[in-house]
Amino acid sequence: MTQSTLTDEDLYAAYRGGDMAAFDQLYSRYRQPLYLFLLRRGHTETVAEDVFHDCWIRVIDHAKSFEADNFRAWVYAITRNLSTDSFRKANIRLNEEYDEESGVNCHFSTEKIQQDVDCIELIKSSVSTLPVEQRDVFLLKEEAGLSLQQIADVMAVGRETIKSRIRYAMSQLKKLMAECL
Repeated sequence: MTQSTLTDEDLYAAYRGGDMAAFDQLYSRYRQPLYLFLLRRGHTETVAEDVFHDCWIRVIDHAKSFEADNFRAWVYAITRNLSTDSFRKANIRLNEEYDEESGVNCHFSTEKIQQDVDCIELIKSSVSTLPVEQRDVFLLKEEAGLSLQQIADVMAVGRETIKSRIRYAMSQLKKLMAECL
């Protein structure tokens, strides 16, 4: 089995055994998703980079003592916690604007492209207006692709609480984005 087909947990176990290539593979897998998660939480690019690297320092520091049953949930929990700590230290609101390039299908007319860009901006601003708990649940589910149980583990709350937060977030987003639908 090649490293690209190994599970995250298998790669982490290999890294714990001294395989640096396994660490590189994990880092590559999570580079973009974690970084985008941090940007969507409202961090600037510089702070997102710092928090991202702090996350990997934690992963390295806990290599000998932590058994990762679910690496994805664990690494997102670390990232979320460090992100929250960063906001607290800097006394920054979580609703800061963020900027991200978006892919647009070139087969549409310029009017359709502009409408899509407007909708993307509306989605970004709508997500940023959600309360922190609902925003994090939404981003972990929709962007990171975590299951309800994984999100519950990351946020240290019950699965039913996560379901409620997702329903609330989706309801709020539907209201805010009605004009794009």
